[in-house]
Amino acid sequence: MTAADKFGIAISIGFTVALIAFAMSFSATGKSAPVAPIPAPSAPMPVDIPAPAEEAPEEMIVEETPVEVPEEEIPEEEAPVEETPEEVPTEEEPVMEEEHSEMVMSADVSIPEGSSTPGCEADNACYIEPEITVSVGATVTWTNDDTAAHTVTSGTPTDGPDGVFDSSIVMSGATFEHTFEEEGDYDYFCIVHPWMTGKVIVE
Repeated sequence: MTAADKFGIAISIGFTVALIAFAMSFSATGKSAPVAPIPAPSAPMPVDIPAPAEEAPEEMIVEETPVEVPEEEIPEEEAPVEETPEEVPTEEEPVMEEEHSEMVMSADVSIPEGSSTPGCEADNACYIEPEITVSVGATVTWTNDDTAAHTVTSGTPTDGPDGVFDSSIVMSGATFEHTFEEEGDYDYFCIVHPWMTGKVIVE
């Protein structure tokens, strides 16, 4: 508010007080106080009204984002490595070869045609098969497929019969069989045709 404004307000207040005092003095004497024209109020002096103070803006609450602290990498516990025991090469046991593991309990021998004529011995073809191998307890059967008669006699032409087995005369188409109960090599021949020789091996 300026000084001029203050001065104007003071004059207005003083004039008003004076009128009130004057009126009171007349009322004390019983006389009516002369009515004085009330001056028209002067135009209000412009008063500088201070602008309301701007409210201080509330402090913006800034949410603090927690800073992520990188976790230290914790080394995983190394799993214990199982030590594989070294394989010690074992000595291979020699495999015993089983000779004739399959039991041969029977065999057939043919006295072929033409064996009664000398010459079959050159090719060892007087018997088919001329040498066979069987198991203990096997039975061997000879069949005369020749036209002539023959014998199947154990032994050799040089030493003669040994008495183990003898078929005597086996006619054409006939057969002879013998069962071998013991191990061994058994030579045989034909008494009628001594060039005919064969062998049975019993295991």
